[in-house]
Amino acid sequence: MHASLSSAVRFVGHLVLASLVLCQAAQAAPATEAGIREYFQVTGTEAHLNIATEAIKKGHEEAWRNERDPVQKESKKMLMDLFKEVASADLTWEKLEPLAIASYQQELSDSDVQDMIAHARSPAGKVTNQKWIPALLGHLPAIQQYIKAAFSELNDGKGPPMPIPAMPPPGPNDALLQTFLRDIPGDREEFEERVTPMVMMAGVLARGDNTKNRTRRARAVAKVKQRLSFDNITALKARMLANVLSADEINLLIEDNRRPQRQAQLRKVRQAEREFRERTPGVM
Repeated sequence: MHASLSSAVRFVGHLVLASLVLCQAAQAAPATEAGIREYFQVTGTEAHLNIATEAIKKGHEEAWRNERDPVQKESKKMLMDLFKEVASADLTWEKLEPLAIASYQQELSDSDVQDMIAHARSPAGKVTNQKWIPALLGHLPAIQQYIKAAFSELNDGKGPPMPIPAMPPPGPNDALLQTFLRDIPGDREEFEERVTPMVMMAGVLARGDNTKNRTRRARAVAKVKQRLSFDNITALKARMLANVLSADEINLLIEDNRRPQRQAQLRKVRQAEREFRERTPGVM
């Protein structure tokens, strides 16, 4: 249980940091702590962390309230209480900010940070940080529930699979929003890097099964791969967040992501986030 909780906590912290908009590489003086702190203030990073944490808490509470099986209800109560304890002790901006600052100083120059602040104050930066990121973080429990249900196909007879939550109907800007999500530089590659190995490992574990079990496992793995494909999760996010952005705002972000400078920014943030992951095992 604790391993599962640690993964959830780490996911929240990493998603907040990965959602930030950094700037292009430049050979200059190292980033200063003051500059990075200013960037975090301009983007509202602490507020983003609080939104994500509260969303996960509410997700645990809802799962506990809706559970009818006494054994499962008690298990979910323990998980809910443990998350609250860990979140209040470890998932705080006071504890995470020094690690984030050190990670960004490792990857960014002072020129990077100044450009980063300028972008955060641009129209695209404001839409991203004031509307898109808060909405996405608020939907974390629903997205996690879908992923958990998809993986439950691999229960190996330890219980029936969880029902897959119904996908919301498409909104008026569904196709446009999916275009934005599919074309965020580096997102598809990072998704494949993280999710695909987990799914494929299930197939590897089936090699020692008998023929009947191996066939059943292969079917389950194929179903999970389809449900957790990048395009399917992109469609899910687009449906969940259909009413967050206007068509003009989505087009603004699409054009912003097509700029070479913006693409360089996102490459930098992924490097900073990897560095952050290396610094957080003891805390998360």
